[in-house]
Parts: sequence; C-alpha cells; structure tokens
Amino acid sequence: MDMKRFLRKIICFLFPPIKHYYQFLSSQSKHVSFFSWSSFWLGRNKTCYWPTIKGIELTHPDHIFVGINSNVGIRPGNYIQGNGGLVIGRYVDITGNCGIISGNHDVYDHTKHLDKEVRIGDYCWIGMNTMILPGVVLGPRTIVGAGSVVTKSFPEGFCVICGNPAKMIRKLDVYKFVPHKRDEEYYGFVPKKDFRKFAEKYLCENKYYDEIMKELNDNNL
Repeated sequence: MDMKRFLRKIICFLFPPIKHYYQFLSSQSKHVSFFSWSSFWLGRNKTCYWPTIKGIELTHPDHIFVGINSNVGIRPGNYIQGNGGLVIGRYVDITGNCGIISGNHDVYDHTKHLDKEVRIGDYCWIGMNTMILPGVVLGPRTIVGAGSVVTKSFPEGFCVICGNPAKMIRKLDVYKFVPHKRDEEYYGFVPKKDFRKFAEKYLCENKYYDEIMKELNDNNL
C-alpha cells in the first residue's frame, strides 16, 4: 500500500465524515468537492438532493426526481428546468451546456407557461450543447449526439439520436448493452440504503413522491 492510500485510511478512521465523503465520491463520474457535500448535509434545504455547481440554472427542484448515480448539474452551463416535471433515471450522464426544458412560454402570452413533463430513462447519455424540449420521453440507453435539439420522443430507447431536430441515426443492440453498476450507489448525495428515510422526511412535497416510494418498494429499499 502506498503512503497516500495509507494516510487516507488513517484520516478516514479518525474522521468518519471524511470516510463518508470518499464513499460518496466513488459513486460519481466527476469530482464533487468536500465543500459541496458538507454544505448539503449541514444545510437546511434538502429539496435539491443531488450535486450542482455554480454557473448552472436550476428551477423547481421539487418537480424533479433524479435516480441512482445520475450526474445532473455538475457540468458548466447546464439549464435544468423542472416546471412541468422532470424524471431522470439511473446512471444518466448529462454533459456541459445542456438544457432540459419542461415548460415553454405561450406564443400568444409570454407571461404564461405551457408545461409538459420530460422523462429520461436509465443509462442515457446527453451530449454537449444539446437541448431537450418539453414533452420529450427518452427510453433507456438513448445517446443524444452533441449539438442536438430533441423535439420528439424516442420512448423505446437503445438508440443514437442526433441533429436539429434530432433523428435516430442508429439502433443499438439491446443484448450487447452492459448495465454497469458502481460499488457505491447514491440518490444524489444520499446513500441508496438511507434514501427512504430521507425521502419521507424531506421530499413529501416533491411532485414525484408517490413514484419515489413505489420505486423504493419495488426494489425492497
């Protein structure tokens, strides 16, 4: 064992919060600072229970459900709008400068919003500089090419879509798909095993509370 790993083990043993932080990091595909992690657990507002960074815009987090080990709002330039409702599945990766819009202005009255739910399935990859518009449903393992504008749904998933407006350019072989899992699984900042207790305490007003509880029941969590 090298000295760096040895010192880390000692620090984690002496300071349990540091140990929990490193366990959390193993669930992420991008580094999240200790400051962000500790700010969440020490803060009062638990509505947005997943990591975000400065420079993104996030609206209506109480209308958003983010699944296990999904990265939402940790890359620069993201605009995540929950007006009409947004459900993001497991192991979803959203890259930089992406916009997800679940409500748009009425063309006759800009003071009004026309809200339509957006759903993004498990293991989707949303490429850089893309836009997903209200009402879109992306099935599992949909890969959205960089610079795309997604105006319609691809509910069956297992495909690559690209362009403006986005069109299917390739079907993926379902049987070749490898649903990878990390050793540590988290709903945002919250360990999977603790999420029921967290949701019951902090997410009662979430638009998807019943759906969250159903998922936990179905997976015996």
